[in-house]
Amino acid sequence: MIGPLIAKLFTGEASIYLARLRTAMTIYIVMAILALGAIGFLLNALFTWLAFRFGHVQTSIGFGVVCLIGIAIMYVVLLMARRVPQQRARDRVQRDVASIASVAAISNLPTIFGLVRRRKSVLLVPIGLASIWGLFMALRGYRDRY
Repeated sequence: MIGPLIAKLFTGEASIYLARLRTAMTIYIVMAILALGAIGFLLNALFTWLAFRFGHVQTSIGFGVVCLIGIAIMYVVLLMARRVPQQRARDRVQRDVASIASVAAISNLPTIFGLVRRRKSVLLVPIGLASIWGLFMALRGYRDRY
């Protein structure tokens, strides 16, 4: 999502892109509200059908037990997904370094574009590096496969 936004900034179409994003977000919010309503009505219909079949008290107890089982499952998933604080700190440092690097790269873009405009052969350096990286990744994938 960030890549197209940066591309639109360079071409001057960012306001159109952001307006489309706002429209899409509004539509998704309305769809989420309608989906919650549909789920509520379906649960109500299920409760009514089960209440006619088994009785109101038994159906209420069944719904309560199912909700408690769901809470217990979500708690177990939360315990399994909880990460070590050192990992969270390491991830935070990586994000900070990446943001600093991106700011430095963006601030040097005018200089880089000026250099490329004067000397077209400078483009061979990133193309060569990307080719070497692609070859390395292909060989690594081949090695890992066999």
